[in-house]
Amino acid sequence: MQDIEHLSTNRLSVVVPVFNEENAVSGCIERLLTESEIDEILIVDNNSTDGTASIIQEFAEKYDKVRYVFEARQGVVHARNAGFDASTGNIIGRIDADTRVQPGWADAVKGFFQRSTAHSAVAGLTYLFESPFARIHRYALDRQVKQGKFDCERQVLAVAGANMAIRKSAWLSVREQVSDRPDIHEDIDLSLCLREEGMTIGQIADMRAETSGRRGETPPLEYLKYNQASESVLHLHNIMNWRLKLTIWGDSMLHALVWPVYRIYNFEQERLEFRRLFGMSKGRIMPVHQ
Repeated sequence: MQDIEHLSTNRLSVVVPVFNEENAVSGCIERLLTESEIDEILIVDNNSTDGTASIIQEFAEKYDKVRYVFEARQGVVHARNAGFDASTGNIIGRIDADTRVQPGWADAVKGFFQRSTAHSAVAGLTYLFESPFARIHRYALDRQVKQGKFDCERQVLAVAGANMAIRKSAWLSVREQVSDRPDIHEDIDLSLCLREEGMTIGQIADMRAETSGRRGETPPLEYLKYNQASESVLHLHNIMNWRLKLTIWGDSMLHALVWPVYRIYNFEQERLEFRRLFGMSKGRIMPVHQ
């Protein structure tokens, strides 16, 4: 089946699960439309109650390659599954509503699967925007690129839902194994299912995208619940150990340390404002729930 995917007739579908993303979804779709190598864009509305659905439908009426998909079962895993199942491409890209693909993203995805017979999925290089740490993060990633750490298609353990792609054949091979639990990280679960079937994941530097850093606004106690989804998926696959647990705890502690900076950061003006410390903090809607 992979031989078919190495022909020049590769077809790339991109799936974007969305829930109440009226402020982000237009920018996401507009960036995808600039990529001529994308053959199909599926925006999966997961019961949005704001203006998200009407925005998607407007794009779908204007552009043939944009498709509106509705998924009634609540949870990003159900929206992802609906989009993957409805896709017609032999390659499926997956990003979030607050992801902005960079020029050449689709060409990099198709090129990867045209070259590589070893890997069944690919992770891109993801930068931050809407974050007080965006410049530092970009500098750190660019330095790794200059050091040659991404010169080859290196193997990684997992994909992130904000910037990934998978062969349709690989998805179909694990479709019955992936969990539909809403309290785990579906991208980690998918990665582990691929691994259990003997498939591997590559990473390339030219598959670049930016994703919003607004998750940093999430209050630390709520972020702990978010990271519980990481523990749950590792327990589900019986691979949890003390090293992984320490890694998850470390991420939660780091978030607690940087959270005050996000609290005083004006995302629109891109500057720190200490008066914001006394305002209400909402954070982003969590992609997992109990």
